[in-house]
Amino acid sequence: DLTDLERIEVLRGPQGTLYGRNTIAGAIKIISRTPGDESWASGSVGIGNYSTTKVTGSIGGPIQTGSLAGSLAFVYDRRNDGWQDNPVLGTDPGEYDNKAGRVKLHWYGTSNFDAVLTAWIADVENDGYNGIPYVPFSNADIGSPNPDFDPAPPGSRPLGGFYDNFSPAGANYGESQQGGGSLALTFNLGGVTLKSISAFADVDDQFGFDLAGGGLAGVPGLGGLLITSDSEFQQWSQEFQLLGSLGERFEWQAGAFYLNEDGSQLFSGSIFGSGFAEQIENETDSYALFAEGTWQATKALSFTGGVRWTRDEKSFSDTCLGAFCFDDSDLPDPMTSPTPGDGFVALDDDWDEVTFKLGSDYRFSDSMLGYLSYAQGFQAGGFRTLCFGNLSSLCGGTAFDPQTVDSIEAGLKSNFFDNRLRLNVAAFYAMYEDIQQIVINAANGFPIDNIGDVDVYGLELELNWSPIDDLNVYATGGYQESDFGTVDPASPPGGLNGNAIPTSELGSNPSWQGKIGFDYTIPLDRGLAFFYGLDLYHTDNYFSESRNLVEIDSYTRLNGFVGLGAYDRQWQVALTGKNITDEQDNVSGIFAEGFTNIRTPLPPVEYMLTFKFNY
Repeated sequence: DLTDLERIEVLRGPQGTLYGRNTIAGAIKIISRTPGDESWASGSVGIGNYSTTKVTGSIGGPIQTGSLAGSLAFVYDRRNDGWQDNPVLGTDPGEYDNKAGRVKLHWYGTSNFDAVLTAWIADVENDGYNGIPYVPFSNADIGSPNPDFDPAPPGSRPLGGFYDNFSPAGANYGESQQGGGSLALTFNLGGVTLKSISAFADVDDQFGFDLAGGGLAGVPGLGGLLITSDSEFQQWSQEFQLLGSLGERFEWQAGAFYLNEDGSQLFSGSIFGSGFAEQIENETDSYALFAEGTWQATKALSFTGGVRWTRDEKSFSDTCLGAFCFDDSDLPDPMTSPTPGDGFVALDDDWDEVTFKLGSDYRFSDSMLGYLSYAQGFQAGGFRTLCFGNLSSLCGGTAFDPQTVDSIEAGLKSNFFDNRLRLNVAAFYAMYEDIQQIVINAANGFPIDNIGDVDVYGLELELNWSPIDDLNVYATGGYQESDFGTVDPASPPGGLNGNAIPTSELGSNPSWQGKIGFDYTIPLDRGLAFFYGLDLYHTDNYFSESRNLVEIDSYTRLNGFVGLGAYDRQWQVALTGKNITDEQDNVSGIFAEGFTNIRTPLPPVEYMLTFKFNY
């Protein structure tokens, strides 16, 4: 939760120069407050429907004025009644119990040295993923020679109610214990600043779910493929940055980065008492060197250039036991159908990539800025770990490659009417190569694969308007399209062969989406204020995965709030509502012929009454 928040930065497009691998479409920086000489205390207590309780708190300030400060933030969020239903068990899935905390220490006693030490911990328990089974369960009546690549049956509908899951007892659950810390050191070396950022994270995670939602073959209460996972990983990273300037017109930074991640997972599945169990081990080492500089050519015009070299080295092993397990040794020659048996695979691979960035800003006036940028992004390759016992070269026995993108963006940021109206417009064209997508197949599970090259392009708009004091009106909108240039016909499992991905659509890519809303504060006597607001979000229809077999209908959801409190917001009581018209909407879905047909719904109406204070 965004407790103890200082600011959020949204960076559009690839950020490969400074942020490295896996920032192929952008980055969202959630920056918590660093304590200093100013003291603060804030908190909230909320009670909502479904027996929901939420408590947050934050306190911070100087321990020794002028040199040492500290802070503490925490959140406790619990729901005792779920918003889904299980008619077989008579339960309401959707309960959770989340606890998290963070402490910070900040040393700033000298002008040439600064240190921030952060430690955090989280403990999460919940009812896991409860997919909603849909019927018909099979699309074989369509008559296709390859029904795996037919869309979900026309007229698919919930097996029971819209929120009904029929999974057996104990099938769906989730638990996660997490902890970590970071140490950021800053040295002022006289004209050059050196930063060192060290970070560590440790995660233990367990989950289980019924892949058919308890509706195997369209029969309520008949468990499908029951999945369980018990995993852990440790990650640590080290980054060094040098920042400086040459004269008054050129600013630069350069650095080096290293990451190590070591993890293991016991992953298993069963159907009617038989199945598989996989013991997975993996390790990643990632290295990078980067540099970026900005030249202020004139008072209005600036140019930015950057480059980053990244190298990933990965190793992976998977040992499988059970009736569903097989590897290349169990495949006949030529490969047709496997002979089940034990399976084993051990792979290692490495990838190098150099990414560039070029950009230019032009300030037309104090209230209008235009920009044009070209940036490249790189998302690391890896190994297929959701092949459900298939460790042959058809699935788990091969790696998937990195995906890369070349992105062009042009935009305008502007303020009008004495900063009462802000209008930002951006147009982009992104060219992806070897795009990574999940490919669902009844025989081979949910592997990630490089399915081809695709261009994604569109237009985004942001508007914020304050026509009078205490009234804020805002709107955001986005339009995007995608065109596949090539589709890899050899994409395992089973190939995609033209009819799997229409050349005009990319899964999970709605053409239109946007939000419009307002918030209004009415001053009252004695320093009080009444405030309220609404926002309306809409998204166009889209497909839930790369084969475009399950189409998610467009939906519109209305949220709002109303409250009373101090005009300066030192305290307030607010009633908030999400989906206040109680719409029934899905956000994703999975279909595999004769195997599963499930949907993931969004919650019905949610409301919470919250008391907040801020000192």
